[in-house]
Amino acid sequence: MSSGEPAVRLRAYGGLRMWRDGAEVDIGPPRQRVLLAALLAARGGVVGIDALVELIWGSEPSPSAVNQLHRLVGQVRRLFEPDLPSRAAGEWVLPAGEGYRLASDLLGDRTLETVQEPAFAGLDADVLEHPLFVTLAQERIQIAVSAADELLDGGGSPSAVPLIQRIAASAPLHEPLQARMIRVLLAAGRRAEALVLFDEVRRRLADDLGADSGPELRAAHLLALADEPAEAVAAPGRPDAHRPVQLPRRVAGFVPRNDLTATLDAQADGAEIVILSGMGGVGKTALAVDWAHRISGRFPDGQLYLNLRGFDPGGRLIDPVDALNTLLESVGVSLASLSGAGLDARAARFRSALADRKMIVLLDNARDSEQVRPLLPGVQGCLVVVTSRNRLTGLVAREGARPVHVGRLGEAAARELLAKRIGASRLAAEPAASHDLVRFCAGLPLALAIAAAHASVRPELRLSEFVEELELDALSTGEAGDDVRSTFSWSYDALSPAAARLFRLLAVHPGPEISIAAAASISGAGPKTRSLLAELSAANVLTEADGRRYTMHDLLHAYADELLDAAGERKEAEKRLVEHYVRSTRHSYLMFGRPQVTYLGPPSAGMTIERPADFAAALEWYVREKPTLRAVIDLALTRRWHREAIEMVLDLRAARSSVVEPPADSAEQSERALKAAQALGEPVLEAGMLRETSIGLRTTDPVLFQSRLERALALYEEIDDLSGQAMVWRNMAWSPSADPSSRLKHARRAVDLAELGGEPSVLVFALSALVSELQAQGDLATAADVALEGHELAVQNDIIDMSSETAGKLAEIHLQRGDHAAAARFARVALDRTPSAEIFTPFHANAILASALVALGSSAEAASVIATFRHLATQHSHIYRVVWGEDEVEAVIARVEACASAMH
Repeated sequence: MSSGEPAVRLRAYGGLRMWRDGAEVDIGPPRQRVLLAALLAARGGVVGIDALVELIWGSEPSPSAVNQLHRLVGQVRRLFEPDLPSRAAGEWVLPAGEGYRLASDLLGDRTLETVQEPAFAGLDADVLEHPLFVTLAQERIQIAVSAADELLDGGGSPSAVPLIQRIAASAPLHEPLQARMIRVLLAAGRRAEALVLFDEVRRRLADDLGADSGPELRAAHLLALADEPAEAVAAPGRPDAHRPVQLPRRVAGFVPRNDLTATLDAQADGAEIVILSGMGGVGKTALAVDWAHRISGRFPDGQLYLNLRGFDPGGRLIDPVDALNTLLESVGVSLASLSGAGLDARAARFRSALADRKMIVLLDNARDSEQVRPLLPGVQGCLVVVTSRNRLTGLVAREGARPVHVGRLGEAAARELLAKRIGASRLAAEPAASHDLVRFCAGLPLALAIAAAHASVRPELRLSEFVEELELDALSTGEAGDDVRSTFSWSYDALSPAAARLFRLLAVHPGPEISIAAAASISGAGPKTRSLLAELSAANVLTEADGRRYTMHDLLHAYADELLDAAGERKEAEKRLVEHYVRSTRHSYLMFGRPQVTYLGPPSAGMTIERPADFAAALEWYVREKPTLRAVIDLALTRRWHREAIEMVLDLRAARSSVVEPPADSAEQSERALKAAQALGEPVLEAGMLRETSIGLRTTDPVLFQSRLERALALYEEIDDLSGQAMVWRNMAWSPSADPSSRLKHARRAVDLAELGGEPSVLVFALSALVSELQAQGDLATAADVALEGHELAVQNDIIDMSSETAGKLAEIHLQRGDHAAAARFARVALDRTPSAEIFTPFHANAILASALVALGSSAEAASVIATFRHLATQHSHIYRVVWGEDEVEAVIARVEACASAMH
């Protein structure tokens, strides 16, 4: 191999071939060749997994196709690097997002001489019809067009004529190239050949496309007939009459979307198709028009604009044939020459018309990929900008379009838009009302613009008064179709019936995020729910949060709410919502290792229950769903579905205890549930609610605390529930009005009853209460023994929260006894067994571990633990102070800081 030859060289034109270190490489079987060809054709760009699967296995791949693809990728990698270990990516074929790419464009320079043969000759015809390969074929034609223009302008060499002619022969229906070939033959003095060529092309257009010759071809023919001297034949020009400048005017008061325009600017040089997708009213068209105006100087041949009316309320969707007619006329193609021609012929003529132009084509408000695909230019040089409420993933996958999601305006940008419309001084005069107006319009430019218009025509009205009147009806100008509701309706009407039903039903969900399981339960749609949510997300009426959860912004929620009422589906949807959370809460509760208070019976048909796999997942589910759970309990109480509300409150107690929520977090709701339980007349539910509501009263109302526990005890005794009795005696051991001997007696009574009841978690809790009392009374040796018994019982029965709590208590007791090694050991156990969502055990456990390590002389580890403790104290101290009080938190912090000082 010569020193200047690259280590790897590939050739596409004339058939795929590869050389490594100067020696040709056997590329292998057909599937391997297709994979390498696709990556090479992408010229360093990403080819998605879906596109590769379709290319290699067709439209109906086997279930194992993706796995087979990964193996093929490994084989192709070893074509470049034979010694590459299995599963290693190497330096040439790289993973990129949901696909693969070559490390660089390996096609090399493409000149008239190097592209004489078609690209990837030998691959199946079906494969070569993929846009990746079609683009290369069109680029080859464009190289010939450019070479012909150079020759006709007086440059180039006569030796180029046969090279151009060879490429022209392989593209007999490409009118711009055939017209130039006629002129090249005329310029070379070969008039007879030029006339024969025109006749052949004309006949082919008529036979294959049912079309007449276009203006360029006819002009070349007239030159051949005119018997002009060779020097009079020049390259075809582009008359100004056919230089369209069709972009709409910029939107008044447009607020620059700097985050998005930076992304768009980065796409402008390399992308051929850019898709701006987002929900109705989010400002896609305004952004696209503004951007197209800014970059129009880069496209000297003009700008095309067409509203495809993909979501028109009157159903006036622009048919691709009609769209092509408009575009063709705009670039100077006479429709008379296309009489009888179908969609494919017109699309081909449009591609031909744009083959040698540099233009922006703005296709606004597209319905789907199929509406857009026939309108795409065939070669590089033009930029197509598409706006749609749908994501048009087909164009992304097959045509390599670059997707840009247009989201809602942030608060600062929304305020800037309002300031431009109604005046900055009016906004500044009433900051609270301005904030409420921005919040109500939910960052939608359309909603903001309409609200600003109403406020502008009523300057005498205070902004706060205007905001008080706002509702969905207010976001209309009074002109047909010019309101937020109508805009939403266009997207809604385009949904499938099943997706439209799901959209309506989701209005009952009160939380900030909707899980797939919750949506499935509300609708009863089962496994189909995923595809329905994908349809809603693609239509931008839902926003996908993380692949498993979705959000719906406030104005769309209000619109869905109206549709739900109109359809009469609310009550059934609310019942299913409540049942979903009752059952999902119960499943999560069981992950805490506690006994069931009630039994729920079989679920309704179509119910999809959330089933966290373990304690940590259950706790994370609770933390994530907390706002929704509170709202669902409120809904159940309001609808007088009392049993469901009470069951949820009681099942959530375990999770609330694990994150040690401030009592005020759920006190008011629990009081309402208690009244409902008393009216229901079921002792086990009433007793449970009496215990639940007493906890927050221990220090604020000791008398009511005691009376509620006594009533709960009486109810548990009435139904002979020993575990319930044990838990009440455990609570009584906390009574601030009881003397130390009574508290110790209450705790021992709790342990005795728990042992008789036989429920491990209840016994662990009772032992924990006894430990606290023994510790408080100075009997540290007995406290350590009892704490160890509780800890081992919790570990044996996989009661995760209590195993970490009892380990922390053991660490504290051993620290008090001066056994620093044991204190450090149990503090580490407590930290190891604490899930990430729990923030309270680590506060005390790290403080204990820091003290023990300093005493043991382990300064380096102690410094790390102190740093962790400080981070916790900084991040969560406001919560700690609410739960434990200012004095206790400050005492723990002071103890840790003393440890830090001792190390210095």
